[in-house]
Amino acid sequence: MTEDLQEEIRKVAEKVPGCQYVSLVGYDGITVVQHIIEANFDVTLYDAEISSIMLVSKAVKDSLNLGIEKEFIWLTQNSFFIIQPIGEDFFIYSCLKSTGSNPGVARIELNKAKGTIRKIIYPDQ
Repeated sequence: MTEDLQEEIRKVAEKVPGCQYVSLVGYDGITVVQHIIEANFDVTLYDAEISSIMLVSKAVKDSLNLGIEKEFIWLTQNSFFIIQPIGEDFFIYSCLKSTGSNPGVARIELNKAKGTIRKIIYPDQ
């Protein structure tokens, strides 16, 4: 199972221009798998911090009765994050360079991988 997840994450990371890394993370902040292309920082720390953002986002969504969360996009001076929930327990995200990357391709590839990953993680659903 872990090898299949790793392969899906690797494919996404390698197909997206300007991708620094892709991670599959639990809402508890624990990294399940990741594929790093270029990162001069602790990606696992980023995974934990992004999970904090996702937990707050989930709480706001529930508080305002906004329906199912599909995607969270966050652009900073240094990075472009595209985050997509997978079920209630996990999310996948890509960290791109803020310039010279292709967020459109990242969104497409994350969407493709999300379906496959969902089937691996939740085989009975």
